[in-house]
Amino acid sequence: MTEILCIIPARSGSKGIKDKNIKLFNSKPLLVWSIIQAQQSSYNMRIIVSTDSKKYAIIATQYGAEVPFLRPKNISQDLSTDFECIEHAINWLHIKEQYNPDIILQLRPTQPLRKVEDINKCLQLFIENRDHYDSLRTVILFTKSPYKMYSIQNN
Repeated sequence: MTEILCIIPARSGSKGIKDKNIKLFNSKPLLVWSIIQAQQSSYNMRIIVSTDSKKYAIIATQYGAEVPFLRPKNISQDLSTDFECIEHAINWLHIKEQYNPDIILQLRPTQPLRKVEDINKCLQLFIENRDHYDSLRTVILFTKSPYKMYSIQNN
């Protein structure tokens, strides 16, 4: 049996929109939509929210996710990486629970409109091709040139 771990990274320190990951979107906190989508997947998975906030942790557990730890503040900053978040979660689970998933699925809270069938298709594709690849990432075509999407300010 393939053990799938779903990690939902939801830090509390957003500077653009304060507490964006728990702002209501269609009557539910934003991070909750990722929990629901993981729960609705046809694949059985362990769902963990990696957060640095007790408030976020309470919300996540109310909707059925686990929050077995609070993410350290030093890897919950603006410039902290997905790798740091996922590495922390995997190491914590390995050390504290001897838990070692076969597949890690990351669902960002900021994508509440993703389709569950897309999650299922991605997992199926990955499982069928695991012998040849070690990761899968979804992407979309840009609607405009990246040169017109970003600008450099203040050097």
